[in-house]
Amino acid sequence: MKTKKVSREEEARRKRVLYWTIFVIAINIPQLFFKNIFIEGFAMIGTIYALYRLVVFDNKKNRLSRKYYDWKGRPLDAKNKN
Repeated sequence: MKTKKVSREEEARRKRVLYWTIFVIAINIPQLFFKNIFIEGFAMIGTIYALYRLVVFDNKKNRLSRKYYDWKGRPLDAKNKN
């Protein structure tokens, strides 16, 4: 079975997913050992932010992404004639 070559953009996206996964694991490990409300809050906020980055910000298909769309929901790379 032949494997397809992955584009640079897809490879960069996969690396970002890996980095955010490692980030979430790293901030949640102290929560297992120390039952402190500040550590739990930090882990919760960090996990929510990582999910936001993966699901909303870095997603080309999501119109709420400020990386790919303007505030009106139009693609940034398209030339707007208005």
